[in-house]
Amino acid sequence: MIHNCSSCSLTEVWFEEDGNDVYLNLNRVATEEDLEHDHYLEYEGQTIETIRVLVAFCPYCGQKLANGKEVVVPQFQHHNFGGRK
Repeated sequence: MIHNCSSCSLTEVWFEEDGNDVYLNLNRVATEEDLEHDHYLEYEGQTIETIRVLVAFCPYCGQKLANGKEVVVPQFQHHNFGGRK
């Protein structure tokens, strides 16, 4: 594990390393209310959205995560798996 932050332990948040880069990954999962409003969703707990953000520090506790000394250029990936946009 790259970083173990107590603020991330109860949610679907984790860090991944790719070379010298560290990414914060966030999942949004379906609730009962989401299932009622989106017929594309099949079950509670299903991943609705995934976001991957390049980070140098943990946004929750401030610990430095990136090994390199280069400037982090903001970038992200967003995937929406539900029917609602």
